[in-house]
Amino acid sequence: MPNDQGTPPPQMMPPMGGMPQMGGMPQMGGGNPMMQMMQMMQMMMGGQAQQPMVDPSAMPFTPMGAMPQDGDSGLDSDIIRPATFTELIRNQEAIKTGSVLDSLCLTSDGQNALGGIPQGCTIAFVGPPGRGKTRTALAALALTAQSGKKVALVVAEEGFHDSEGSGRDDLCSRLVKIGMAATGTDEAAFRVILENFYVLESQYHKGQTWDDFISKYRYLVEKAEIDFVVIDSLNMLDPTKSRTADNLSALKTYNHEQGVTCMCIGQIKDSGLPVGGEALMHTADAVFLIEEMGLTSKDMAELWGGKYRDRIAVIRAVKSVTTPTFGSPVRVGQAPDTGILSVHEGHPDAFPLPAPK
Repeated sequence: MPNDQGTPPPQMMPPMGGMPQMGGMPQMGGGNPMMQMMQMMQMMMGGQAQQPMVDPSAMPFTPMGAMPQDGDSGLDSDIIRPATFTELIRNQEAIKTGSVLDSLCLTSDGQNALGGIPQGCTIAFVGPPGRGKTRTALAALALTAQSGKKVALVVAEEGFHDSEGSGRDDLCSRLVKIGMAATGTDEAAFRVILENFYVLESQYHKGQTWDDFISKYRYLVEKAEIDFVVIDSLNMLDPTKSRTADNLSALKTYNHEQGVTCMCIGQIKDSGLPVGGEALMHTADAVFLIEEMGLTSKDMAELWGGKYRDRIAVIRAVKSVTTPTFGSPVRVGQAPDTGILSVHEGHPDAFPLPAPK
């Protein structure tokens, strides 16, 4: 209230500069509670306002000399300079399988058989059921293990060992019998070779997914330092069969990084193409395809050592990115004691297979 002289009381007089005071302290924010709170927070943080966010893509490049050196190569890690390599040219090496597969890929000059499947490659080995794909692959594993390399068998279609003793000749038993025949050893000697064997069960009925398989596969390959893997079969790792080619692509990239040779056994559709189609054949480093050939004329039957209207089994190398391939189909049969694929005695003399170098 005004006093007798008509002047306001001292405590209500506006401070100098027009800023009201509160409790002897300058009042912040001009009386606005929100502004007061913001100013108080700025004072608590050191009296400095936060800097506005800046889009990193809008910032100019920093000169190389001004960049902090923290040991991280950053984007440079994905840039390769071939001119810095000491060794530029290499010859394709082979993994011997002891089967007709050893004759399908050729040396770089195309004059001789490579003598095995291309080492370090991911291979699609596809064909109808009952044609000896698994037995041929088991023989290849046994021969590779005998050479001292670590090998692995991925089982996706059946159980490996019948621990219940149901009387079935299980996959373990067949592996041993085929392995002994391929390596020329008895059971005691082959047991020593088995020290280089690893088996990974990945059946879908156990709830295994593709991601589960990949995690276990990487663990096994890196822990045991695996050189050669057979997957039986690639299609069964994805029961929907809708991502076979994509799965093979991811698997191939990892195998290349680890230097692993991988043979993926696959199935074919009624059309005669592999499950996964053209995409799978494009993705694999090499493709070996078993087909049935109809002998539709007497001349054709005579050429291929069969009877008119017979259907015979042939195998051909559809592709190999690292080697030339044998240009003709090869008539195949199965060894009576092991079931391993071999060149049929009726294979035409007009298409002689090249000898190993």
